[in-house]
Amino acid sequence: MFKIIACLTEAHDLGLVAISAGICLLGCFSTVTLMAEERRLHPQRNGQGFWLPLAAAVFGCSVWSLHFVAMLAFRPGAQAAYGLAPTAASIGIAVAGTLAALLLWRRAGQNALGLTAAGTVLGAAIAGMHYVGVGAMAVSGLLFFDQTFVQASLGLCATLAVIALARAGDLTGLRRRIEVTLWLTLAICGLHFTGMTALTIAPTALREGEGAVLGSTQLGLAVGLVSLAVLAAGLVALMTQRHLMRRRLDELSRVRLLCNLAYEALLIHREGRVMEINQAGLRLFETTEREIIGRPLLSLFAEAAAPALLRRSRCHPDELYPEEFEIRTAAGMPVPVEFSCRAIEYLGAPAVAVALRDLRQHRRDEARIRHLALHDALTDLPNRTLLGERLNLALEAAGENRARVALVYLDLDRFKPVNDFHGHAVGDALLVQVAKRMLAELRPTDTLARIGGDEFVIVLAHSRTPEQVAETVERLIVALARPFQIEARRIEIGASAGIALYPTDGGTAESLMRAADLALYRVKDEGRGTLRFFEAAMDEQLQARRRIEHELSGAIPRGELQLHCQPIVNGRTGVIETFEALIRWHHPERGCVPPAEFIPLAEQSEQILRIGAWVLDTACAAAATWPQPWRVAVNVSPKQFRQPGFAVSVAAALTRHGLPPRRLVLEITEGVFIQDAAMAVEVLTALRSLGVRLALDDFGTGYSSLSYLQRFKFDKIKIDQSFVRRLGQHADTLTILRAITHLGHNLGLQVTVEGVETPEQLAILRELGCDQMQGYLFARPGPMAALSELEPERLRALFDPESLQACA
Repeated sequence: MFKIIACLTEAHDLGLVAISAGICLLGCFSTVTLMAEERRLHPQRNGQGFWLPLAAAVFGCSVWSLHFVAMLAFRPGAQAAYGLAPTAASIGIAVAGTLAALLLWRRAGQNALGLTAAGTVLGAAIAGMHYVGVGAMAVSGLLFFDQTFVQASLGLCATLAVIALARAGDLTGLRRRIEVTLWLTLAICGLHFTGMTALTIAPTALREGEGAVLGSTQLGLAVGLVSLAVLAAGLVALMTQRHLMRRRLDELSRVRLLCNLAYEALLIHREGRVMEINQAGLRLFETTEREIIGRPLLSLFAEAAAPALLRRSRCHPDELYPEEFEIRTAAGMPVPVEFSCRAIEYLGAPAVAVALRDLRQHRRDEARIRHLALHDALTDLPNRTLLGERLNLALEAAGENRARVALVYLDLDRFKPVNDFHGHAVGDALLVQVAKRMLAELRPTDTLARIGGDEFVIVLAHSRTPEQVAETVERLIVALARPFQIEARRIEIGASAGIALYPTDGGTAESLMRAADLALYRVKDEGRGTLRFFEAAMDEQLQARRRIEHELSGAIPRGELQLHCQPIVNGRTGVIETFEALIRWHHPERGCVPPAEFIPLAEQSEQILRIGAWVLDTACAAAATWPQPWRVAVNVSPKQFRQPGFAVSVAAALTRHGLPPRRLVLEITEGVFIQDAAMAVEVLTALRSLGVRLALDDFGTGYSSLSYLQRFKFDKIKIDQSFVRRLGQHADTLTILRAITHLGHNLGLQVTVEGVETPEQLAILRELGCDQMQGYLFARPGPMAALSELEPERLRALFDPESLQACA
């Protein structure tokens, strides 16, 4: 070591040595910078760029310049010159050997054996250039080499070259590039000065003309030119790197700006390590940029996602479809995300852009949608769809365990008036309370579903006897009979229930629901407020009812419907003033079917609209042919009344048959007001403008008839026959009839009374001052063609004072 130092200080010009060291440092730094660009642009070690050849040229020239500047600084004590061919060959050896070493370094990656081979080749290139360059020296003496120092120089150079290339795996930082530069400089300088220590020159006479040689002046010029080229290459490399760095920074700023504007989490990774992430990604992972940049991509995901992510990494990103994975936040919380990626070029090198869409809100929305699809929006009870699923599961379990299942159809009583008179908001609040009360009476294993406005279905499973089922349903009915308090209103309703049992009443969900519905229908017919189990006879009655509905649908085309009429006489004189049109159905097999049997069915099946239109048209046609200008009274169904354009259809019937509007009396019930009182008043006003007379039928039987008289002024009111039948049986009946009659007269209305059957009733009603009377005492309903058979004299005789006095 001391000999090397002595050689450096005693046999060299230290000024030129310093210059050579500076050239070497600059060349090595330029080389390392070019290597960094190569690694950045071609991280997969398969690039075909020009950066490595340029780096090899710069490094080879740097080594050559250091060597020959140092040779110029060498004072061998004898006259020296340099052979042209070996001098030129030495620079070629340096460049070619360096290129081979750098190619091995690029392919080796982190492989220790590959890096050792690359460093050895680089050391050999430096040593080859040195000893060929020394061999080019022609001096007036003989050259002798100490093999110990030669071997030491080779070993030192190779070792330092291996260290330099091993540390060159990551050249992104300036400190690392400076470190690698120093290792390379030490490798070059160490070999040169150790090799020069091994050299000994024995002076002799320099023979002239032994070949082309370079003197010190020519060599200095050549070294200067090469050094200038090295400096220029270093300057170009630095300027290029600065330009590219500026471009990268601008690109990075734009990418970050665009990424931060995105709602989704975006990150960029290269070779599986995160390079960039936007603000949305930081919020998603609940971490900071410092903690996530540089982390392996796999570390951000749950362990279960690793196989799929590795599979995706082996495919081209553009060929992949979005997949769902689970990430882990900094706190360890799992978050479902949709993972999609695309190959991009980032900062001048290939990379992969990854988009992570947070699926938590999407999952919550999906769960909410599924819940809404299977539950009633108002009460949050299962709807018809979920009811079907749970009922099928209960039936499957019961079939396997030979158990019972009860299906209960429950309908609220008196619910419709709540909506009509208190509003739908109160009705909705009532339904919510109804659901809560019913749930309180049921077990968690039972299912309560809402399938309609006020219709509920209960599935009672797990081996219940009929007695237990009846006890549960009775509790529900009793609970719903208790008053409800809604917005300071006391509301009382009730409930009716139909029950079907599995497997007795049906083996499928459809058959059980049909059976329970039939049982509920029977409860409603029999009075409501109770429960009924399904019976086989109910099905037979339903089939009979459906047959009647079917046959009724063809009654008009077959001419089976007829209009009968019953006279309405003057309450003082007995003179006929009006005929009420009454429908009859003459069935070819059943005979005469009473209206009480088929009119309710027509109301439920919507056939009442066609029948009502037929009655109106037929009555107007018949009245237009009567010999006297009697009025004709036609009953109007609430459904027919609420049909759009009803007033227009009445006007068309009058015009079609030429019947004056004053001769038509339309009798309506309070049912026309229940759904929409404002609409009812609008239609009644339109009918009044036509000139048609309007009567409020069945007066006194509804609980709000007086309120309807306030809403609209009718022409007359008709007292229901139920009051007349109770005359003489209940003391209050006469008082009620007298009050109604006085009320009507005080309001300027005619008062017509129905159901007069005896002279005694006639006498009482005549004394009360009723304006018109109708009943079997005067005539039974008969075909319109038989009007001529009426006996006006007989009717007038009934009102003879002597006859009335005899009855009194």
